[in-house]
Amino acid sequence: MIQKTINYQDLQLEYFVKGSGSEVIFCMHGHSKSPFDFEFLANENRTIISLHLFYHGNSHFPENRIEKNPLKINEFKSLIDLLLKKENVDKFHLLAFSQGGRFVLSIFPLYAERIKSLQLISPDGMDNNSFYNRTSRRKWARKLFQSWESDPKSIMKYALLGKKLRLVRPKVYQFMENLTSDPETFQRASKTWRGFRLIQPNETKISEALIYFKIPFKIIMGKFDQVIRPAQAYAFAKRIQQENKVIEIECGHDFFNEKYRLMLEEVLIFE
Repeated sequence: MIQKTINYQDLQLEYFVKGSGSEVIFCMHGHSKSPFDFEFLANENRTIISLHLFYHGNSHFPENRIEKNPLKINEFKSLIDLLLKKENVDKFHLLAFSQGGRFVLSIFPLYAERIKSLQLISPDGMDNNSFYNRTSRRKWARKLFQSWESDPKSIMKYALLGKKLRLVRPKVYQFMENLTSDPETFQRASKTWRGFRLIQPNETKISEALIYFKIPFKIIMGKFDQVIRPAQAYAFAKRIQQENKVIEIECGHDFFNEKYRLMLEEVLIFE
């Protein structure tokens, strides 16, 4: 994959391109994941454009803006506009996993007339009012998470209490253990959680665009995913009038090992 960058004001976006086929697939990865997760989709008929989200790779969002001037969707769109122009892309498919889903769902209505399909893999962004998202808009919660950045393990005593009280599911507790085991990973999670808090998909506009432009749409969920659960996808699909567009495959939240990639290939369609 060929590495490239695009800049807008104080932002930098790193992305990778592979292939020169007519079916352009625009991909956005999950937290602490990689643009290369989508390389398996490449073939002679496709062009893969895969982003590094901010705080990953060489994509840059200033840390001094996190609290007072967090990322706005119009800024992100300006970067995407420049990228599409640079790569001479007209119509394209949108594909995202987990955290990338928040960005894809947010920009989708702004590009709807150019979108050939919208396909989401266990996406974040399906509920702006979830506890996870609401607390990111509370200053006290952001301050608390920022205080934990230097000692991520200290959060686990609260997670353990939540687990004992059955407020935290075992798989979520395990996910938090993995997250806090590496300070760099936790710091990235805290910065993205705080800095991306204004990136909020508009369900009304998503629904209207899907219906008006008749865009092929699907949400692919892991049957055993406890990080982003299938029930969340079914509720979201119903709210945007896209019932029966949720597909479950036999996995958890990790879709990109060799076994599950084969399952993804069977359900992802680009034409």
